[in-house]
Amino acid sequence: MSGWLLPALVLVAALAATYRCCLRPMRGGVCHPAPARTPTADDGLQRQLRQARAERDRLRAQ
Repeated sequence: MSGWLLPALVLVAALAATYRCCLRPMRGGVCHPAPARTPTADDGLQRQLRQARAERDRLRAQ
């Protein structure tokens, strides 16, 4: 084998894998779903936001 054949084959294999695993699904509209959030963590964050907004409104009223 010549010195450029092996790197060229690796490049072609990498491009083919990238197309098959990344580009083709994106073009078809099928992407990996986002990880699911835990409802308890999201509820806790929403509760903290409500408390902070209520405190902000209370301080503005004073």
